[in-house]
Amino acid sequence: MNPSKPVSRTRNRLTLLLITGVFVGPIVLAWLFSSGRLALPGDELTHRGQLLDPPVDLSAEGARPGIAPLFRLQPSEWAVVLLQAEACDEQPCGKVLDDLLTLRELIGQAGVRVSTHAITGLPGAPERHASRVHPDPDTLALLAERLPAGQAGPLPAIVFVDWRHQLMMRYAATGELSNIQRDLKRLLRASAIK
Repeated sequence: MNPSKPVSRTRNRLTLLLITGVFVGPIVLAWLFSSGRLALPGDELTHRGQLLDPPVDLSAEGARPGIAPLFRLQPSEWAVVLLQAEACDEQPCGKVLDDLLTLRELIGQAGVRVSTHAITGLPGAPERHASRVHPDPDTLALLAERLPAGQAGPLPAIVFVDWRHQLMMRYAATGELSNIQRDLKRLLRASAIK
């Protein structure tokens, strides 16, 4: 028996493992980052908005006109809703809705699972947002009562509503949209039906 054969086999196996690791390792690492299972320092899996605990259950509110469009969400769909006491004029409401629609585009393919709405206390909206703006002062007052005040007071606010009619997250309407985008991407990834 030749003693160099086991050493040669071991060396060949290690070489094969190294080559496999060089090619497969980056693919596995990219998948871990993209799926959210691995995060860079400073990019922890924490939300940037105010998580409502417990969530506000909108299904208990019945058929109110302001939240009726939210009842049409399908499983794994989300709504981003601007809550505002005034009418939806060009500034700031119209611009916020424009930004939220742009956000849907930036999210990519999963953005089709997001709808954008505004519930306002007074009627009025820019023509391009007329189908998204739902004046309903009673529902708005009820939601403002049930929302935590946060740093900027209860209204105006941007909230996430899921397909089970649960109001989950709250953001200041003047906050950074990049924070909303990050949280929304994470929610869409986690709630995808495969």
